[in-house]
Amino acid sequence: MGQAIADITRIVNTSILQQLPDAYFQATGLATGIHNVGGELITTILKENFCSFCRNMFFSREGHRRCVRSNSFGERRAFEIGGPYIYHCHANLVDVSAPIIVNGNHVGSVSCGQILLEPLTDKYRERVRRRLAMFPEEFQQSQMRALEEVQVLPLKRVRGLAQLLSVVANNIVNLIISNTRQKEISAQTAKLLDEIKARSLLEKEIKNAQLSLKEAELKALQAQINPHFLYNTLDSIQWLAVLRGAEDIQKTIQCLGQLLRHSLDRKSVIVNVAKELEQIRSYLFIQKMRYGDKLSYRINLEPGVLDFELPKLVLQPIVENAILHGVEPKVGNGSVSIEGWLAKGDQAIIDVADDGVGIGEEVLGRLNAILGNEAEGGSAQHLGLANVHKRLQHYFGEEFGLTVNSRPGAGSTVRIRLPRMPRKE
Repeated sequence: MGQAIADITRIVNTSILQQLPDAYFQATGLATGIHNVGGELITTILKENFCSFCRNMFFSREGHRRCVRSNSFGERRAFEIGGPYIYHCHANLVDVSAPIIVNGNHVGSVSCGQILLEPLTDKYRERVRRRLAMFPEEFQQSQMRALEEVQVLPLKRVRGLAQLLSVVANNIVNLIISNTRQKEISAQTAKLLDEIKARSLLEKEIKNAQLSLKEAELKALQAQINPHFLYNTLDSIQWLAVLRGAEDIQKTIQCLGQLLRHSLDRKSVIVNVAKELEQIRSYLFIQKMRYGDKLSYRINLEPGVLDFELPKLVLQPIVENAILHGVEPKVGNGSVSIEGWLAKGDQAIIDVADDGVGIGEEVLGRLNAILGNEAEGGSAQHLGLANVHKRLQHYFGEEFGLTVNSRPGAGSTVRIRLPRMPRKE
């Protein structure tokens, strides 16, 4: 195997890397993080993404120390075997670690997990209890109660998810690195052209410099990992799932591939509502796989709305917000609906509604103040909606964007108002 090279954070922007574990968590429900070669976590895992058992453990002083040591062990073993490694952590829960490899060298790892491979037995509970013996008695009791809530997944599915995590992480990181190098080469050559022009050299020299630019860009493109390779890899895993009769995994991978295609398509910044809904259907299918009967959804838009245009990836943060902050905290089952209709003034209205826990009057007031540019800051929930609102206003003007209505215990509705954009001839 290759040798570990410079810290992954020196070759890839951490804020870009953050999108990968966030997306994988949404697709699978497994807490996911990226680590450098020293085993340190370099992306953020939200507290609510952990199961209760691991949240209590990771955010305690002694528990955090043991978690880091356990993660480091899993990372080393994954490096040694050159692929995903499934193992038991220090508290006897199951984790997955997969190495991230660039040009044959280890630059970091990606991990997910905190699950059980089979339903709890008294024997398994006793093994966990022995692992907790060094902690205070009150903490031990709390952890044993939390253990009962840990997600159970069969080993066959965990292996499939581990392989998927490894393939997606490695291909996306290499794609990002290749794109970054291409931009650096283009910037350096463009600077050279400016210097040549400033010195008023012969036209022949300028043409030679332009040829150098074309050659450099060609080499960068040749070195770049084609995103189609990533899609084809997902297709291969999908067909493997079909052959093994794992239809739920096959459909989930298919939807994840569609999400990735939509997200990585750099050509389309503005899309029509019909295209955006394709991505939302894939996203909701994945969430339905995760939540089961807990979540139901309905999509009903007038045909005339489908031709309206909006910035790409506007609907997903709103639907995600409805699930995470509306349906998930609700006791019992919940639903999300997306409805759209034509309005006066050649406009369209799209409502994303949930019947979840709703928002209190004070919090709703702060959120609407942020949307009205009367306040700043707020929680991650507020910032997500505020970013969507600003994007809509950037493209369509201040009279368009989001409005939010909610009642505690009755759910929330986020309304999107869109203008009809002139057709391009």
